[in-house]
Amino acid sequence: MTRVAMITLLVVICTALIVEAKSVHRRKRNRESQRLKRKMPHGWEKKFDKKVNGFIYINHLTGAVDRTPPPPDTGNKPIPTSAPITKHEQGQCKEGWRFSFNYCYYISDYADVKTQSEASAACKEKGADLFWQNFHFESFWLKTEINEKVVLSTYYLWTTGQKQNDKWSWGTDKPAFEGVKWLTGQPDGEGKCITIYTANGFMDDKSCETKFNYVCKTKL
Repeated sequence: MTRVAMITLLVVICTALIVEAKSVHRRKRNRESQRLKRKMPHGWEKKFDKKVNGFIYINHLTGAVDRTPPPPDTGNKPIPTSAPITKHEQGQCKEGWRFSFNYCYYISDYADVKTQSEASAACKEKGADLFWQNFHFESFWLKTEINEKVVLSTYYLWTTGQKQNDKWSWGTDKPAFEGVKWLTGQPDGEGKCITIYTANGFMDDKSCETKFNYVCKTKL
């Protein structure tokens, strides 16, 4: 084997090892982030921030961001419950679903959190799809519903949106990706799947393997 070929082979091997090491670190960090987030008091999220190369603590109830963790949750508080869906809100949709814009929407329960692919499969089992946007104000309607009537364990809702071939899309047979309102500074490359930030209804890109609450949607 020539010297050039040997050097090329070594470069390929080293590159593969670096990529794998980063992948293992990312998976470990995501698992650790989720483990620690579950211990956060209600309203708080612990998140790794690339800019500071460390964890930050976000209070989604006030919008405050800090490097210092909040006091730990004792775990003795009862799980918050959502308000019952009224007959008017249900409309002609099935029990547990909400009617609006001539569609039926299902918002997952407090502890029902999944990765994007798991959430998509759960919606398929219900005869629906993960949320996609027909109208730019749909996500703001969801934000209002959640802030006034629904209690979730995460502050993001999965949608069917993904980045493929450097373009964002709602998926096959879905409307064009237009009129989307992104959260300030987003998308920032954190992930290739789209969530709705429930505090204000804007979109944010997240890692597809993170577990969040989700919304299913189907035509009435």
